[in-house]
Amino acid sequence: MIRRTLLSAFLPLALLAPFAHGESASAPASAPVAAVPAGEKAVQKVRSAYLDGWDQVPLQVLEAQAAKYRGTYYLEGLHNTKRIALTFDDGPSGYTRSLLKVLAKHEVKATFFELGEHVASNPDDARAVLAAGHTIANHSYDHPYLNKLGNEQVWDKQLLRAEQVFKDKLGIRPALMRPPYGALTDEQVAAIGARGYKAILWSVDTQDWFHALHLGADEAIYRSVLSYVHPEAIVLMHDGGGKRSGTVEAVDRMIPELKKQGYEFVTVDQLIGVKPYLD
Repeated sequence: MIRRTLLSAFLPLALLAPFAHGESASAPASAPVAAVPAGEKAVQKVRSAYLDGWDQVPLQVLEAQAAKYRGTYYLEGLHNTKRIALTFDDGPSGYTRSLLKVLAKHEVKATFFELGEHVASNPDDARAVLAAGHTIANHSYDHPYLNKLGNEQVWDKQLLRAEQVFKDKLGIRPALMRPPYGALTDEQVAAIGARGYKAILWSVDTQDWFHALHLGADEAIYRSVLSYVHPEAIVLMHDGGGKRSGTVEAVDRMIPELKKQGYEFVTVDQLIGVKPYLD
């Protein structure tokens, strides 16, 4: 277990306090909204449909947090260029190498939100992701609902524990994080921003984990992206956590079609204009 780092000592105690309890992820209706700089999208939205019955965060909560914590919390890029960021969660896994081959075939870079426990047990595949020029980001150590955890669990056992694995195995400290299930309290978002992270959610959820349970997964995933794609979309997919052959096949199909539509593929850090890794 990673001991509490000196970083915590330099943060105001008020920023750590929100993690002492498992508050609800819901955002207050009267939450103040951050000012919108000229030339940026006024509203960030999730375009894909909500999937009932799977304990997901309501879309209005994601959108309210994006409005309140603009510059820290992203559902999409803030401009209207025809760029798109493909993202993959829960790896590395046995499917990661196949996905890397598809991305290399189409000369596309993506962002991989990896779990600390999987990098620890499978560092070679994580190194292959990094060597291919993709961005690696923090998806926690072992995929809990962060909003249900206390301070010590969130930081020492999840984000910082994963960060230490990335540093030891890959020599990096990711600046981007994605909460499992998209679940963060407002107070947690503020504390994450104070620590230098950017919280990256999504505007297009392919629900590939759900489609993988059925026949024709690649077609359903492909259609979900083509139906909801938009300028500066952040697309959620998975290369770990289950059967992902349908995702790999769908990516191979969707990239040429999206290129025909004029889309350029970038990593999330390129999309939002930040550094991928902390100094």
